[in-house]
Amino acid sequence: MVAHPDTDRTGIGSEETGKTITGTGSVSGLRALLLTGTLDSAVRMGFLTFLPFLLKSKGAGTAGIGLALSLLFIGGAFGKLFCGYLGARIGMMKTVWLTESATSLLIVLAVWLPLVGMMAMLPLLGLALNGTSSVLYGVVPELAAAGKREQTFALFYTGTIGGGALAPILFGRLGDVAGIPVAAVTLAAILLFTLPLSWWVQKALEE
Repeated sequence: MVAHPDTDRTGIGSEETGKTITGTGSVSGLRALLLTGTLDSAVRMGFLTFLPFLLKSKGAGTAGIGLALSLLFIGGAFGKLFCGYLGARIGMMKTVWLTESATSLLIVLAVWLPLVGMMAMLPLLGLALNGTSSVLYGVVPELAAAGKREQTFALFYTGTIGGGALAPILFGRLGDVAGIPVAAVTLAAILLFTLPLSWWVQKALEE
């Protein structure tokens, strides 16, 4: 007698649905991840605020600023794909260390390089600047407590978006007081705090 196809599929489906992916529920790891994402978002939005002013100070016109933003966003689009692949290959912590260190260095170079050099490295900066967030989002389910995945995602989104919203106001004020170069270098320095934070997240994932 031939087994009924529907019966076979139902059995397989019930076995698969019985397997649920649960996170560690680490409160300290989640806090470290939230702070990492908030700092990453704040630096990204802060730099985007300063970029047109940096370009103008180097002699770029309206067309040049538009081209620079296009180069940055093109790099950012590839960054999402590349960093997601990299995170799967070498892990979250190593990927964050690589991308955030590169972002910090490239922000400093953007302040001091001439216009041509700055334009040439903007795609790479966009890749590093925008790619980290895709890796961080992927870690959220692994740290969420059982049954609280949606709530954890909501908390993470709120924190990162809030950091990005406040950054132009806070760092814009710093730029008014100390100048755009000082404010941009400050952003680069702040981003380095994500390195120990990502180590703490990795530690929570391994517990």
